[in-house]
Amino acid sequence: MWLDIDMRSPSPIYDQIKRGVREEIIKGKLKEGDTLPSIREMASQIRVNPNTVARAYRELEMEGTIMARQGLGYIVVSDGEKVRDSVFDNLSEELKEPILRLKKSGISLDKLLEVIENIWKHQS
Repeated sequence: MWLDIDMRSPSPIYDQIKRGVREEIIKGKLKEGDTLPSIREMASQIRVNPNTVARAYRELEMEGTIMARQGLGYIVVSDGEKVRDSVFDNLSEELKEPILRLKKSGISLDKLLEVIENIWKHQS
């Protein structure tokens, strides 16, 4: 299976599935027009409840990354560049508040960049 799901992660499994699908699109392993595994097939492969996969697929569909096609299942409808832009937009929103808190508390941009660089280099 090409998705890395960590059952011990605090991140919900449906979020991990969404993140995994997005990552595969960004890497070019999934391309526009490719079909995803069926809900039951994916659930079986990663050993989760089909409702969990259905939620992930439904949310990916709402954001315009995949689309349900009668008789075909779920297909990728966004290219890597669109997905990458969406990921960065979401990341920007997620990081805005903590970064502004750090700025208000006197943390310098250089120190913040040092922390980010350290995480980037030393985490897998």
